[in-house]
Amino acid sequence: MAASLVLLVVVVAAWRVAAAGEGSADLVGAPLTTTSTTAGIQLGGPASEATTTLPPVLQPASAPVALPGLPARIAIPALGVDDPVVPVGATPDGRMAVPGVAEAGWWSPGPRPGSGHGSSVVAAHVDYDGRPGVFRDLQRLEAGTEVVVTDDAGTAHRYVVRERFQVSKEQLPRGELFRTGGPPVLTLITCGGEFDRDRRHYDDNIVIRAEPVI
Repeated sequence: MAASLVLLVVVVAAWRVAAAGEGSADLVGAPLTTTSTTAGIQLGGPASEATTTLPPVLQPASAPVALPGLPARIAIPALGVDDPVVPVGATPDGRMAVPGVAEAGWWSPGPRPGSGHGSSVVAAHVDYDGRPGVFRDLQRLEAGTEVVVTDDAGTAHRYVVRERFQVSKEQLPRGELFRTGGPPVLTLITCGGEFDRDRRHYDDNIVIRAEPVI
């Protein structure tokens, strides 16, 4: 794991190779609870009290359920991605911490990939400080593409991409993006759209939704 986390001011995800990047992922927007993926999902916008309205981590109802290992690597063969994953949380101002350009960050308060429920969120830079990030080509990922998250026990959790969309950072429905219940899904996030040089961040986010391969 890197010695320190670089914060990304997005979603999960300044990030253009030609410009200096941002350092944290704002969790802002309307606190919705819908499970629809048609609404915009983003990380970004002004800092807010986002962490106070994120859904709680799902607790086991009765008998304990064996958890998968912690995510350790993410591979997207179609994009040439095969990089480490490190756990991240929220900063005091309600932003999602994201590591440097060579790692992806897994939202550790939420479900682990392979848990069988909820949205497992992995965010990474598209670029940062003039260097390409892990998710530099995420905007090219097509439906039907395989994504593999391998945990620290060596188990590979396989997913297939179902949708990709680009949304304004002002429209993040946190309840859906970070939901801890409902059907399992892997959510990948990075930045997209135009780079605002005055505010030093991208206008939009790229969001990938992938379902587990049974």
